[in-house]
Amino acid sequence: MAVSKPVHISGAINNARDYPIPPGGRDARRGTEVIVRVVVGVDGRARQCSVYRASPDAEADAITCRLVEDRLRFRPAQDANGNAVPAPFFWRQRWF
Repeated sequence: MAVSKPVHISGAINNARDYPIPPGGRDARRGTEVIVRVVVGVDGRARQCSVYRASPDAEADAITCRLVEDRLRFRPAQDANGNAVPAPFFWRQRWF
């Protein structure tokens, strides 16, 4: 059982070019967000991504999952003995 939470330590999703232009242009996605849930492993990598709260753009949601798993790194959660343990982490991706 984790007594601490995973902490995001590196990586970013901040380039509009990571996402295709949606029908209606980028303004169609502007001001929306997706929240994804991942499991951060003992190695600090995100896995098992799923959409927790969807945006209006399912394709962008799927891309966000892939980018979180590929780019972000974490300090893993720890148990009471200081051992790294898998734990959930929620990532909010907003489009401005």
